[in-house]
Amino acid sequence: MIRTCAAIVLKAVPFSEGGAVVSFLSEHGERLKGLAKGVKKPTAKWVAAFEPLGMVRVSFFGKEQTELKRVTRCELTFSPLTLGHLESSLVMACLADLFDRVAREGVEDDRLYRLLSACGRALKAEPDNALGILAYAEHWLLHCMGLLPHPRICGRCGNETAPLALLSPDQGWCCTACTPVDRAEALPPGSREYLRRLRVGGAETAPRVAAADETQTAVTALLRARLLQELGGGLRSYDVLWQTL
Repeated sequence: MIRTCAAIVLKAVPFSEGGAVVSFLSEHGERLKGLAKGVKKPTAKWVAAFEPLGMVRVSFFGKEQTELKRVTRCELTFSPLTLGHLESSLVMACLADLFDRVAREGVEDDRLYRLLSACGRALKAEPDNALGILAYAEHWLLHCMGLLPHPRICGRCGNETAPLALLSPDQGWCCTACTPVDRAEALPPGSREYLRRLRVGGAETAPRVAAADETQTAVTALLRARLLQELGGGLRSYDVLWQTL
């Protein structure tokens, strides 16, 4: 059986005899894996096709019940890679790691494909905003996983105007009007507005990271910690990102 689809490359793990097991995010939002032989040969026809976040047209061959099918064709149609831009390359590795963990084999969620493809194109257009695009992706991944309630109203009292105090696992966003919290531990003013900007804009207009922006820093750290906790801990790509930058 041959299956062909549009997909985004996530990870390529070295395999025996110069091959690689490559994971993809299909256009339907399903995680697919395939064995590509001879990818380390200089003459391999698809060497450049397996870079993280590359958008490809890929074909798999194998029996339907076979867990690991063979990749017979992989044509690169778009690459977000910007040569010489370290920050963007590091963020691409983080995004590939995240989606490789979130996507599931046999489970389709086309929102994942739309989100990752939008982030890839935004990285190509605005590589200097790589960290902002990463924060945008983390926010929407939590939403796709059903772990991020809408910040418009307080989940405890329904207040729509009071500043947000914290994110409760049980009640969602809680405001200062009904939630006693030490001022030093509460979310900074403007958190609701920053969350609104993440929700209404696209990846190409993701808020730029500003180290001096206390609100952005606090909300990003909160969402990132929640996401990584749900995925079972830290990712190596994130460690490399912070050690490098």
